[in-house]
Amino acid sequence: MAGITVALAQFGAGEDKRDNLHRMQADAQKAKDFGVSMLIFPEYSMFYAKMNRRSKNIQAAEPLDGPFVSTLSQVARQHGLWIAAGMYEQTDALPYNTIVVMDADGMLRGVHRKQRLYDAFGYRESDECRAGEKPFQPVDTPVGRLGLITCYELRFPALAAAQKQDGAEVLLVPAGWTVGANKVLHWRTLLCARAIENNMMVFGVDQYIPDCFIGHSAAFAADGRTLGALEEGNGLLTITMDKENYDAI
Repeated sequence: MAGITVALAQFGAGEDKRDNLHRMQADAQKAKDFGVSMLIFPEYSMFYAKMNRRSKNIQAAEPLDGPFVSTLSQVARQHGLWIAAGMYEQTDALPYNTIVVMDADGMLRGVHRKQRLYDAFGYRESDECRAGEKPFQPVDTPVGRLGLITCYELRFPALAAAQKQDGAEVLLVPAGWTVGANKVLHWRTLLCARAIENNMMVFGVDQYIPDCFIGHSAAFAADGRTLGALEEGNGLLTITMDKENYDAI
C-alpha cells in the first residue's frame, strides 16, 4: 500500500448534471497525470440544488445503472482509477443520498446509502431524502480495506467505530458540510478525532460553494497528524500513502 496516491477532489456541484460530470472528468484526467490510484469526490457530486430540493432531487435521481454511474464507470476504466462519488439514487419515493465506489475496471464495488440524515441545526434532510437501512460494507482497495460514512454521520462516533470493527483501515467521509459558526472547526476536529479514536486513516472530501459548503477537505493519519488539507475554493489534494500513516499503535 505504501507509495499509492489518493486524490480528494474538492468542487461545488450545481443543477447541470452534465456540467458536473465534465468537471469530474477533468479532475480524473489531472489525477491520472499525477499518478493517482484512487479519486474521491464529495457528497452530492452528481447534482446539487440550493432551492426546491425535494422536487428537484426526485427529478434528478438516477438508478445505479443510470447515466451518472455509467459515465463514471467509463472514466474509471479509461484512466485506471478507483472512484468514489455522491449521487441521488432513484427509488419509488424520495431518493437515497448515495455514495458509489467503483474499481479501476469500472465495476461497482460498494454503495453507501446515508443512514443518519441531516435533521439538525434547523434543517431536515429527511424531507428531501430517504434514509438508508444498513451501514457500508468495507471493501478491499489499493489503499487498504475501505470504510465509508457520509457527512453528518461523522458526528456519530459509533458509525466510524463500526466500520473499523468490520475491518476498515481507511475511512472515507464524502460531505457537503454546510457553512456556519465554527463549522470548519467542527469538520476538522471530528475528522481528526475519528482517526485517533479508531487508529485509522481518515479522508474527508467536501464540496465548496460560497455561503453554502465550506470546502476544507483534509486527510489525517491514524495518530491524528494532518497529511494534507485544502482551504476554500476548488482543488485536488493528493496524498501519497505511507505505512506509518495507517497504524499509530
